[in-house]
Amino acid sequence: MSSSGSNRGIAYVFRPDVVATLVEDGAVLLDLDSKYFYSANQGAWQVLMPFETGATFGQIREHCRLLGADEADLVAVDGICEQLLADTLIEPIEGDCPPLSVEGGDWAFPTFEKHREPLQKIMASAFDPSIPLAE
Repeated sequence: MSSSGSNRGIAYVFRPDVVATLVEDGAVLLDLDSKYFYSANQGAWQVLMPFETGATFGQIREHCRLLGADEADLVAVDGICEQLLADTLIEPIEGDCPPLSVEGGDWAFPTFEKHREPLQKIMASAFDPSIPLAE
């Protein structure tokens, strides 16, 4: 097993400045700190979704297995968990995690891709004085 095996019992949650937006066939994650964004298909969204409330890597693997993941899929699941840790999109939390539901999910081989270029600028406020007004 990869390095996620040593972290299997630790619960993680998305950092507060990582936001997920559902799209037609998955989700997009945006790290507001680094300005990088990530594309996730439906299978990867099933991996990511539990990190909104908190989950261990072991719970994520079991969740995906119950949705229909095979061993090759679980290798990809481990890779996504490792990438989330490496890019510091998740952070450890204290306490128990809520149980994971397997309802409402279609399983597909998970693909999770970090886009090469960060967003250049994110407007934090419509009243930002550094942004010129339209005339």
